[in-house]
Amino acid sequence: MLVRRDGPCWSAWSPQCPGLVAAETTAEEMRAALPDLIAWYFDGDPDVNLRIHLELEVRGVIVRIAQDADAWERQLVAERLGAALGMDSQAEQLRAVRANAAGEVVYVCALPSDQISWLTGQMDDEDDAVVVALPATESELWTLQFDALRRRGEKAPGAGYRPEATFDEIMATFAGPRLQLSA
Repeated sequence: MLVRRDGPCWSAWSPQCPGLVAAETTAEEMRAALPDLIAWYFDGDPDVNLRIHLELEVRGVIVRIAQDADAWERQLVAERLGAALGMDSQAEQLRAVRANAAGEVVYVCALPSDQISWLTGQMDDEDDAVVVALPATESELWTLQFDALRRRGEKAPGAGYRPEATFDEIMATFAGPRLQLSA
């Protein structure tokens, strides 16, 4: 489930659940409503694995942070990304990527141990596009554009990697752009 603050309320939707949309007044109400909403959508199927990703607007881009056991590490990536977006030269570079069908530039805060399937599971349709942001060193972020066409393996960075491949494996073989952050 992707959860985002939309004006005065919070909304949630999922690429894997067409037609499933929710809105609540507060984040707490949304958090409380999601399990029942998912149970209703899947007719009470106990095998549904609910994963929540928080989306925040940060200086003109959308930053997505998985709310999992590694959320605090992902938050650190988001903070580095926010710092880079605060620097004019880097902000321009970060915004100059393919937007999704809604016209938004979306950065997914990932970790080197995350798998390609973890990312593609968050993507919507053939027009979706995201950029993975990963910690490369203490002062660098590594970014890689990923879109639905690449998900199908058409001449893309990461093409040929199995779904279980980690971003650490990709970083070791692909020289994507890195952003040097000022101290």
